[in-house]
Amino acid sequence: MKLSEGHLGEAYRISDLSHLNKVVQKRLLDLGVIEGVEISYIRKMPFGGPYILEVCGQYISLRKKDVDYIEVEEV
Repeated sequence: MKLSEGHLGEAYRISDLSHLNKVVQKRLLDLGVIEGVEISYIRKMPFGGPYILEVCGQYISLRKKDVDYIEVEEV
């Protein structure tokens, strides 16, 4: 399932990042976001704004179009 289909406050495990843009993949890799890591969906900003996610104890924000390409599975 896509991360954008997830529910607020739920924890998921990243299963596939290969569909993301290579630049975004590199940025996430630099932040420690790789396949197999747990990610929590914290908040979605209004009016199509970014998603706030918690990964490895840090908060990051990603555009909706990038979150649509992150495949996750429930923990």
